[in-house]
Parts: sequence; C-alpha cells; structure tokens
Amino acid sequence: MTFDVAGTPPPSPPVAAPPSQNSFARMAGVLFTPSETFEDIARKPDFVVPLLLILIIGYVCTILMVPHMDWNAVAEQQAQVMKKQNPNIKDADIERIGKMTKAFGSVMAYVSPLLGVLWYLIVALVLFGAFRLMGGEGTFKQAFSATLYAWIPLVIFSIILTVVAVTQGTIDPTTMATAVKSNPAFLVDMKEQPVLFALLSALDLFTLWTIALLITGFAALSKKKWANSAAIVVSLWLIMVLIRVGLAALGAMRAGA
Repeated sequence: MTFDVAGTPPPSPPVAAPPSQNSFARMAGVLFTPSETFEDIARKPDFVVPLLLILIIGYVCTILMVPHMDWNAVAEQQAQVMKKQNPNIKDADIERIGKMTKAFGSVMAYVSPLLGVLWYLIVALVLFGAFRLMGGEGTFKQAFSATLYAWIPLVIFSIILTVVAVTQGTIDPTTMATAVKSNPAFLVDMKEQPVLFALLSALDLFTLWTIALLITGFAALSKKKWANSAAIVVSLWLIMVLIRVGLAALGAMRAGA
C-alpha cells in the first residue's frame, strides 16, 4: 500500500457495478433470484423485450384457446338470468343476445392482450405514485420495467391455462378462473356463492407470486425496506379484491332481483 506525503492512504477506486443482465436472463432471474435481478432492473430498466414477449405469448395463447371456448355455456347462463328477470322475454330475443355475446366474447379475447398493455401501464403508474407519495425513489421507467418482469408468473399461468383448454377440448369461459386449480375457488359453486367465489379466486398462487415480485421489485427501485414495500403493494391489492367482491355482490343482487 502506498501513502501520500501526509501519511494517509490514497482513496480506494470506485467499485464497478456488475454487468447488466439481458432481458431473457432477467425473466429467468425474477423467478429464481428475484432480489438480485430487480436490483439489476432498477440500475438499468428496460421494457421493450419483456413487453413484446408478453404480447406474443398472449396472442399465441389466445389463438390456441379461442376455438376451444364454449360460448354456448356463457349464452345459456345469460339466458337463465334474463328469464329470471323477465319471464316474458321472447326466445328470439334470447337467441339474438346469445349471438351477440358470442361475437363480443371472441372479439374481446383477441383484443385482451392489447388491453393488457394498458393494464400494465395503470398498475405501474398507481404503484409509482403510491411509492413516491410515501417518500420512495425511482422513475416511471423503473416502475414499468419492474411491473412487466413481475408479471412473468401470470404469463406462465396463461400458458398452463392454454394447455388445459386444448387438452380438455372445450373450456367454459365462466369457469376459467378455476380451470388450473391454483386457487381455492373451485371448492365453491360460482352461481350459488358468487361473492365467496370472487374472494377465493383472488387467492390465486400465481397472483400471490406476482404480488411478491412486485413487492421485491418496488423495494429495489424505491430504496425502501421490503416490509414497507409489502405494506404499500398489499394494501392496493386488497382494495382491488374488495372492489372485485363488491362487484360480485352487486351482480348477485341484480340476478336475484
């Protein structure tokens, strides 16, 4: 070690940051080493590759799944509700509404991957605003990047759901939430207990996995402790669950009217 004339050692050279991972390594990293991976994402956020991959997988799954969707089951369920609300409704009107339901469902299925992009932006914006409001650091680009990478478990879920649909031959769109059996909602009847079904379906393993990754990702970019990040993310998720349960309760009241 060398010393200057005053007898003090020279300053240590700055420690170089580890090389940044590529997008594909990050996608694997968030599943197996999330803390280190989100630290890397916070240092150099990116969103083009993960967003394109999510879109491509979304459309591949949609193209494979739509031919297997049983829209007749949806139309039949809708017909039962309409007859209960209006016993005098004509069969021709029910048939016409059923055809419209099938057409609308197919169109929405193909549009849903694009609508997903808007949803990722909204989630990132809400979380970014909440963390900044609570004194956290970070930019919106970091927030959007972390949100996309945290969504990988739900991308895996869509792949598994597609395999289940293709394997079964047909799948009822109204019961898709329990097709993979990754949440306890399959233990109750959606028609008989819609509120409990909505609550239990929110406790999905892939959703909880995504929430854990969002907590880790936003803790890294906001420079907050993991527990503080968890309090923010979980609080916002619980608000979403309450809205979902409330809508289910409202739908049940209208159906029973």
